[in-house]
Amino acid sequence: AAQFDPELRRKYLRLKFRRGARVAMARHLAVRLYWTLRQRKVAPSPVRTPESPAQAVVEASPSTL
Repeated sequence: AAQFDPELRRKYLRLKFRRGARVAMARHLAVRLYWTLRQRKVAPSPVRTPESPAQAVVEASPSTL
């Protein structure tokens, strides 16, 4: 995620030499996801990388919120 989001990249670069940086980044992503769902915002579409499959692995389903 830090490769494609400038805000996350800055945060990761600041934390990467600290013990527990991966856990801190995972928590940051979890909190961001929680508030996106809580406020019922439309999440940005995922970024496709060259290694991504041509078709989606999981079919889109309607939200049950």
